[in-house]
Amino acid sequence: MSSLQEIKVNVDQVSPTILSEGIKDYAAQTKLGQIFTADWKQRLLLAGKLWRCSCGTVTGAAGITGITGGGAGTTIDADEPEIAISVPTGYFLIPIEVHVSGILDQDANAELGAILVTMDRTQEPAGVTSATTPTLYNMLDGGGSFPGHAYGEVTVVTTDPTNEEILACEHVSSSEFVSNGAATNLTNGIVTRLQLHYEPLVPSIVAGACTLCVYWGGTAAVTAFATVVVGCVPSTWFPVS
Repeated sequence: MSSLQEIKVNVDQVSPTILSEGIKDYAAQTKLGQIFTADWKQRLLLAGKLWRCSCGTVTGAAGITGITGGGAGTTIDADEPEIAISVPTGYFLIPIEVHVSGILDQDANAELGAILVTMDRTQEPAGVTSATTPTLYNMLDGGGSFPGHAYGEVTVVTTDPTNEEILACEHVSSSEFVSNGAATNLTNGIVTRLQLHYEPLVPSIVAGACTLCVYWGGTAAVTAFATVVVGCVPSTWFPVS
């Protein structure tokens, strides 16, 4: 006569257990008793390790204001990111999603608008004396504060970012009909939509000190809204040796 076997599973919904290589552990379940099969993004969310930063404001029925790129100028300048999110040594920064939606008025030949997302693997921003300080909201409401820094609409920085790694880019350009060798100007202009949605299936996990930079701008002014989601975990979560 067979006997019933009792199977118990650890409740492990909120705080992921960081184990050493080769260590065995029990299967996990939620607080509702379900076998836990959440993917890594959901685990980061439930652990309070995902944050969202927004750029642009909505203040009322007519108070919808985007941000003009290029440090409130025009052309993209590496010193003047529209969003810069950084972490210090001792943490990993994980770019989860970047969404930028903007417009530009193309009223001349070969006018260019661009969005650029880069990673500076060498440093946090230094000498930022003119910028906004956007809030990074923990996507687990009530979770902890972001352990790094965030800047928006940067116009003065004394240390240039080292943007050797391009994560994503998008651009649009205008062209004009040429008749008898002379360009015909687009006197009324064409309002062009410029968008970028970066959500990598396999994102980089970058050791601090480092900075994620988001830019937009061009030969014509680009006005845009943006939202950025990043993960941030202690460096002990992903040992490299």
